[in-house]
Amino acid sequence: MAELKEAAQADREGVLEIWNEESLRTLSIFIERTERGDYLVRYIETDDIDRLIETRRNSTHLFHDLEDEMMAEVLENPENVGEFEPVFHSVNPNQPNSFVAR
Repeated sequence: MAELKEAAQADREGVLEIWNEESLRTLSIFIERTERGDYLVRYIETDDIDRLIETRRNSTHLFHDLEDEMMAEVLENPENVGEFEPVFHSVNPNQPNSFVAR
């Protein structure tokens, strides 16, 4: 996962280009640690999920290759194991308009 983060930080313009093509607004990846095991949880905010999926399928960008490698390494089983019900989501309209990979 560190390599994915480093690639995003090193190629800010490339990642922004991808996000604009995909209409991606926010991407967050979490590890949920439980007694039953660890789970990877991703939060994606996009203007058009179908556009994101189609663009992602056709991508040849290194960032997506690294993401695929990371997912193959960390996922024992790529199936969804839980359901998440959105309870509240709000965005500050005054947030800085800049890309940050943490």
